[in-house]
Amino acid sequence: MSRWARLRWRVRLFAVIDWLLGTHLLDRATNRWRQELETMQSEIASLQAQLEELDVSRGAILRHLCLSYLELRQSQSPEGWLHFDPRVATEETAIDVLTRALVTPHWARWKITQLAKGEEDLYTYDLVPDWEALHQDALNHVASVPPSLLDWLRQQGERD
Repeated sequence: MSRWARLRWRVRLFAVIDWLLGTHLLDRATNRWRQELETMQSEIASLQAQLEELDVSRGAILRHLCLSYLELRQSQSPEGWLHFDPRVATEETAIDVLTRALVTPHWARWKITQLAKGEEDLYTYDLVPDWEALHQDALNHVASVPPSLLDWLRQQGERD
């Protein structure tokens, strides 16, 4: 007889003795375990809700950070501030972050231009943001968005 089979028989024997003696130890232990399980399940549900809220906040913060970065790029070089060349290390990082924060959730899209064909294809990227949607999103999170960024988004929407 395997170890698990012997353990099963011992638990059954304990349950019969418990029932015959009327101590109901097994019932009390089972009820306590059920209560602990219910408590853990409610805590898990609460943690999942908090995780979803944090994920939404993280996305909004990352989006606002990217918009602040774009505003800074525009102030530093008004010509070509939405143009990115991955051959420049900082712009390659910016492409990755902007893709994750704006392009993947459909707040913007990339217009890709092929520069050269050959062993290594060269591309440049132009960001095409949906200014109206970004401005509306910023208005929905107005408490965490600086007023200057709201004005800048509104101006960008009016230009397009």
